[in-house]
Formats: sequence, structure tokens, C-alpha cells
Amino acid sequence: MHGKDVSSEFIRISEITRLLGEHARDLSQPYKTLIGDDAAVINFQDLKLNLFASDMMVENIHFRTSYFKAADIGYKLMATNVSDMAAMGGFPCYATISLGCPRNFDMQGFYQGVKRACEEYEFHIAGGDLSSSELTVVSVAMVGSTHGKPIMRSTAHIGDYIFVTGPLGGSSAGLELLLQDPEATGPLVEKHKNPKARLQEAKAISQVEATSMIDVSDGLLADLNHICENSHLGAHLEKIPVADGALISNALYGGEDYELIFSHPDPVQVASIFASADLAEPVLIGRFNDGGTITVEGKEVEIRGFVHRF
Repeated sequence: MHGKDVSSEFIRISEITRLLGEHARDLSQPYKTLIGDDAAVINFQDLKLNLFASDMMVENIHFRTSYFKAADIGYKLMATNVSDMAAMGGFPCYATISLGCPRNFDMQGFYQGVKRACEEYEFHIAGGDLSSSELTVVSVAMVGSTHGKPIMRSTAHIGDYIFVTGPLGGSSAGLELLLQDPEATGPLVEKHKNPKARLQEAKAISQVEATSMIDVSDGLLADLNHICENSHLGAHLEKIPVADGALISNALYGGEDYELIFSHPDPVQVASIFASADLAEPVLIGRFNDGGTITVEGKEVEIRGFVHRF
């Protein structure tokens, strides 16, 4: 740990390992701790690890400590990475976490949030790094596996129907409430602080052999446009599901809902697969075309959402 003595780093690592418990152990060797060596040694056995993702959260860019507790940061960072696995038709297996934070940062609370995500989404922590920092900066690398073939952004077809797994705009509306009042609570705030990765839905979407997929991280239009650009298509949208208490602008342009947008040629088959998995039927919101633009109810719309500025 840079900025602190070595003994302090080792003490912290021991505390983190104890707190994570079984989630710091090898999936195939439950008595073997992954954390503690220069690199984690993992016995993959028959596990097909074909997904890799990384993500970062920076204080005052992605969150503010005035309304985000350390446990919220830990949980949300892991859940958003799990959502990247879901967006490819997969699930998480292992992750590493690199944390830079001030001396007064609630590290135990942070790793309690991480552990909650590990328990909810059934993955393990294989290691990471610690450092002192004036602001909190956290980075995660995650490996996972797909249920079948990875579902890409570049393989949608003209005429495919477009679906989304749930209502949109809740997280964006929740953030607006928190910016007005850091003590705000309620369902919208909960959607922003504790997003849910759609792993079960991803499994069903993989089984139905969707033609493309992405998660809603930057906003419906911005993320759908990624599929359009990669598949060289346009899209027409009609029915946009809006979360209770949110506005249509939140649904179109707000991000961090982490619902899944996917495409398939047969709505009946999609409905059947979701029903057999006892999942809520996804909402059919439109269809891909060769127009090269995205329209909502016949009108061309501006493509914007969360922008990563450098």
C-alpha cells in the first residue's frame, strides 16, 4: 500500500480476507484462499472463462460521498461489472479490486458492500491492490463465462424486434433527488444506489439465442445506438417503459438502469422462454431497420446520454 507502512497493508489484507470469508476462496477448492500471494492461482477445471471486463469509479465523477456510503460504493461497483457479464449473455466468476482511498475511508463498509454483491451474484474475489489517495478511486477487473455463445452488439439484423427487460429512468431520477437532497430516500434513490444486474434474464436471453444485446449504462438511446452503429442499422421505437416517478427524458437519456436491451426475430419465442423461466416478460419497444437513425414514435431523436469526458 503506497503511502502507508507494509505492516498496515498486510493487516488490511488479512481483515479483508476474513470479512469476505468463502468469497475469497477458489470455486473448485473451497478451502483454498485466493488472496495473499503475488497472484491468484485458480483451478479452472471445466469452467469456460471467456469474458473479461473492467470498470472504474472515481469520487466526484461517478459518486459523491455526501450521499454514497462506502458500502453503497462497494456494492454498486461490483453490480455494474456483473451487468457487463450479463450483457454478453454470461455470469461472473472471479474479480479483483484495486482501491485507493483517504485514511478516513470506511474500508470495512466498502468490503461489506462487495461481499453483499458476491453473495447475491455468486462470484469470488481473487485479489487486488490497496493504496492511499486523496480521493476514493476504485477499479475492478472481472472474468466470467457465457451460457452459450457470447451475445454481441454487432450481430443484429434488419427486422429484428427490440426488447428491454424492465422500466427505465429510475436511476437517473434517483440521482436527481440525491443532488437536491443527499438524505433523500425511496424507490428511485434505491435504484440509483443499488442497481440489479439481470443475470437470470441474461440466461433466458442466451437460451432464446438473441441476435444482439447491451446493458443500459449510459442511457437507452446512447446504448441502443451502440448496437445500431456496430450492426450498421437504424431503429424505430414506439413503447418506452418508464419507471414510476421518472420522466420520459430520464428513460431515454438517463443511465445506470442496467436493464438489458436485446433483439430477436420472434416475440412469441421470447415470451415463451421468459415465461418458462418464471421471469417478467420483457417489453417490446421497437424494431431494427436500414434507416441509419433512431426514431421514437416516428420522430428522429438526438442521441445523447452519459458522456465519459477526458
